[in-house]
Amino acid sequence: MLRNHWQPAIRFIAAPAEGGTTDPDTGRTAPPRDPDGTEPTDWEAKYKEALGHSRDWEKKAKANKAAADELEKLKESQMSETEKAAKRTRELEAQVAAYKAKEQQAEWKTQVSAATGIPAEALRGSTLEEIQAHADILKPLMHPAPKLPNVPNPAQHPAGQTADERAKAYVRTLFGNKD
Repeated sequence: MLRNHWQPAIRFIAAPAEGGTTDPDTGRTAPPRDPDGTEPTDWEAKYKEALGHSRDWEKKAKANKAAADELEKLKESQMSETEKAAKRTRELEAQVAAYKAKEQQAEWKTQVSAATGIPAEALRGSTLEEIQAHADILKPLMHPAPKLPNVPNPAQHPAGQTADERAKAYVRTLFGNKD
């Protein structure tokens, strides 16, 4: 397991690790004991053990899959011709139903497309209500409301004067100032 914090430690080659002992025959240092006096957990060994178990279960699953396939073939070979025909008929009926549903959805998309102006390829849904709801969502995006013309200075009068300039001109005419 990974630890989320890093503990700085200085380890000298000649000195044994804290709490560890050195084997005089091999010269290797034994790992230190945990504070409660037990041996530390060997996580690598636990990982390899768990990996071995997962490989065993994988082999068993593959063997079971092969046995299931073999059983299916055996059951199929023991079916009578009428049972085989009935099974094939059910499969074909399911296919036809899927094709009809797809055709019905395409027809609904065409109808909604004609009504809203949204391309049929952009519409999603499996029922008419879902397709209409999706079209309602896409309509403002595909056909936005027209924007008003850009007026650079909304305070400006059509004569080319702002309201301020018109007020000044009015005052000048009142007092006879013709500057």
